[in-house]
Amino acid sequence: MKKVLALVGIIGLTTFVACGPSKEEQEKAEAQRIADSTRVADSTAAAEAAAAAAAMPVDSAAADSAATTAPAK
Repeated sequence: MKKVLALVGIIGLTTFVACGPSKEEQEKAEAQRIADSTRVADSTAAAEAAAAAAAMPVDSAAADSAATTAPAK
């Protein structure tokens, strides 16, 4: 009985290991994780830049002078 249980255990372990992802699949998943983290970092940086630009006070004197010095068509 011990031999049968040992054999079943070895077969089960072998099946479990064989069903795991291959080296190629692991590399592909890692490349996808890197691409995702880069995309998240880029969008976070863009959102922070937009928030910083929106938080800057508008210089009304500079805006008035730019509007009056623009050539009329």
